[in-house]
Amino acid sequence: MILRLVIADGSQSPAVAESVEVAEDGALTGWRSVSDGGVGWFAGRLPAAELAEIQALIGAAGAAPPPARPRPEAAEEVLELTATGPVRIAGLTDGPGDWPRLAAASRRLLDRLTDFPRAAVGVSRTPGGGARLEHRGTDPVRVDLGTVAVTATAWRGYYEPAGDWAGEVTGPGEVEAGPEWTYDLPIGFEPAGPDVTVHLTADFVILSGPTRIPVRAKYTPDA
Repeated sequence: MILRLVIADGSQSPAVAESVEVAEDGALTGWRSVSDGGVGWFAGRLPAAELAEIQALIGAAGAAPPPARPRPEAAEEVLELTATGPVRIAGLTDGPGDWPRLAAASRRLLDRLTDFPRAAVGVSRTPGGGARLEHRGTDPVRVDLGTVAVTATAWRGYYEPAGDWAGEVTGPGEVEAGPEWTYDLPIGFEPAGPDVTVHLTADFVILSGPTRIPVRAKYTPDA
């Protein structure tokens, strides 16, 4: 392991509990609990150029980050490097300096991670305008769909609200989701117009043995 980032925030529900780890050979692994790119387990490998960039940032950062006070409401962010051990970086924002650049690159790895789903579930829109949970990756994942909390928010252009809906969908309970698995979730409104976009969230539970992990899959349409 050359880098590990863990972000946690229990002030919201579902709780944010994200992690990503990079190995010496570029293997990228981690977990997402609240994400536009799916929730669950992810595993892949960084291309050589991306790995080299991360290695260069780690090498330039040195052994100790500068002191930085996080905002009171900021999530806990812990970055672990071989040379430093665990370091709190919530107060390090984008800007000049080796450590801020490394912190920003580490956070971007959480989004990059979702390009490599292993056992994950995402949410998307159906052709008919509803919401759909869909398995992503190669390995199955157990989920509890007894109650799925769904929100849909429509926007006309970038700034004009065009309707919203929130409700609970009663599903089949515990199921194993594997490749090509989907589950449709009806939503209670039909926004109209070619310039209307719909953003979705779906809250449910992923099962890891006896552990129940509340998660939120999000869908944000491309601009």
